[in-house]
Amino acid sequence: MLKYNSKEILDYIIKCRRQFHTIPEIGNYLPKTKEFVINELNKLKNIKYTENKKDSGIIAYITCKNNRKTVALRADMDALPIKEETNFEYKSCNGNMHACGHDAHTAILLGACKILNDNIDDIKGNIKFLFQTGEETGSGAKIMIEENALKDVEAIFGVHVGSFAPEAPNGVFVIQEGPILASTDKIVIKIKGKGTHGAYPHAGADPIVMAAEIINALQTIITREIEASETVILSLCKINGGSAFNIIPDSVEIEGTIRTFSNDVREFFIKRIEEKSKLIAKSMRGEAEINIIEYSCVTYNDKEITESIKNEALKIFSKDAVWNKYYKPSLAGEDFSYYTKEIKGCFALFSTVTDKKIPNHNSKFEIDESKLNMPSELMAYWAVNFLNS
Repeated sequence: MLKYNSKEILDYIIKCRRQFHTIPEIGNYLPKTKEFVINELNKLKNIKYTENKKDSGIIAYITCKNNRKTVALRADMDALPIKEETNFEYKSCNGNMHACGHDAHTAILLGACKILNDNIDDIKGNIKFLFQTGEETGSGAKIMIEENALKDVEAIFGVHVGSFAPEAPNGVFVIQEGPILASTDKIVIKIKGKGTHGAYPHAGADPIVMAAEIINALQTIITREIEASETVILSLCKINGGSAFNIIPDSVEIEGTIRTFSNDVREFFIKRIEEKSKLIAKSMRGEAEINIIEYSCVTYNDKEITESIKNEALKIFSKDAVWNKYYKPSLAGEDFSYYTKEIKGCFALFSTVTDKKIPNHNSKFEIDESKLNMPSELMAYWAVNFLNS
């Protein structure tokens, strides 16, 4: 039984979370956030840390003398380039906003550090605490992996707060095996034709018509080449081309996003997008270049790890603390997926929904702070008991 005071942990998390909320920083360079985390880690005598060379990430750790198994706990620290429109005393005023709960994630992980630091004698293995940058840009987890954050790690656990499951009341975990979040890719298709006067289309190669054919054709890959039971989305959301009503342009650019719950389906779909786009453009005397920017792969929860975390939650809290209904996986993406691609892991969702039910990534996003101690406690208990198993 770990020794700590839940009320003290909650107060500590809220204090840290509100401080992070006032200093939101975006991307991979988070100097103020990093400084605050390091100051807190320096107060914990049993926890050491290293600073990443490539970003503001921090890898903290507890090392056991007998050097048994190693687990990792992760939090993302970056914010969004959104102007906050709330009335909280601790609101951001720098043009950025913690509109996805990463301020809470960082504070929760510090809470877990505090619990584990004070229960060092109960730890029979090694624990890493990953304070990660750049989740919103899909770059932070990759940097962590390059910095050897997963070296010797057998399993990893992370939590996301917010309103992913708005019907789940505040203080309830969604802990479910299998895909929980989708792969996320940005697709850019540049179509090259030959510009000419609108009165003489035969003298050129019209990239606008090519774009129209490609847009329609790509949707048929989903309906005619991929099993209907698979979830695949292609949303082409931006088209740029042309400068005048009577001039056929030289080129058109299309941008959009691809989402799916299967890495195999994702690879097949991207391959067919490239093949089909190029063939259509070529058949119309043009060319097509396709660029795929990957933000995340599928976040997949391992059965064994997920079950162990779920059992811990039921043991520490109660059956009401774990959502007992099927959660339909979200088509949002998470770069935690790069960790679970390398090792076993689980990414749980924790409801902090308020009566307003404002979604993540909204300028008025808010969370109910009253039960933020629960993810910290779950992280700490799972890490200790998994290492002891």
